[in-house]
Amino acid sequence: MRRGLIGILLTLGLLLPQGGSAQGERARVGAKTVGNLEISLYMWGPQEIVAPKSDPHHLPGEKATHHFDVRVYDLRRRIYIPYLTIKATITDRLGQQTITLQLDPMIGEWIHYGANVTFPRPGSYSILIDVQPPDIARYKHLADVWNTPAQAVFSYEYR
Repeated sequence: MRRGLIGILLTLGLLLPQGGSAQGERARVGAKTVGNLEISLYMWGPQEIVAPKSDPHHLPGEKATHHFDVRVYDLRRRIYIPYLTIKATITDRLGQQTITLQLDPMIGEWIHYGANVTFPRPGSYSILIDVQPPDIARYKHLADVWNTPAQAVFSYEYR
């Protein structure tokens, strides 16, 4: 009985999402509810991203300081939403610099959208996450599912 319980716990541990990263501990910046969507922003150290060769984002750019991870969860249907178009607009508190990123769909721990980014300097930032509905075919009875854009604003302190 005891070995069976240990086996079950070990199996569950392997199936559940694993926290952390060898490239910095993940931090939840926040979560906002917009209608029936929960938009969550996580950030941690830059990640090595493998993308299709036809995608220009696979080329190395300047040294990144952070990795964005945005998850959009449908609270009513209890599912992470695929095929969204998500953009992040980062503005420093002084309003002197704005960075705009297209977040790519990613797999890993659930369906999410991510990109590496270079913050110019430590300080306070405002991050606007703009979520556009997926452009996918739908059954008529689901015509109104995931068809409304949503936005959420987060504050982030880069130290």
